[in-house]
Amino acid sequence: MLEVLVALVVVSLALLAALRAGGGLQDDAERYRESVLAQQCAQNYLVEQRLRQDFAGTGVHVQSCTQADRSFTVRADVQPTPNPNFRRVDLRVLDASGWAAWKLVAIIWNR
Repeated sequence: MLEVLVALVVVSLALLAALRAGGGLQDDAERYRESVLAQQCAQNYLVEQRLRQDFAGTGVHVQSCTQADRSFTVRADVQPTPNPNFRRVDLRVLDASGWAAWKLVAIIWNR
């Protein structure tokens, strides 16, 4: 009888460990999904800036972005560079909770 109880304890501990690992994998998958969607927002912002006829003004620009029914905020800090034909863009894409789901530094140029 004692051996059966010990075996049940061992099996239950193994099942708890498996459930915990599965929950961790699910959290990682959700964070990866958020990062991919945030990356799409950042890329959309940069493409929009490249397609514009005028150059992006310096300063902080904030705009909203929705990808796959998820809301993000794109915060772009546009800074001048020594070459007047280029701008440095520090992008941060924040999810609804304020977590920085994606960060990117890019150089855009005036054609």
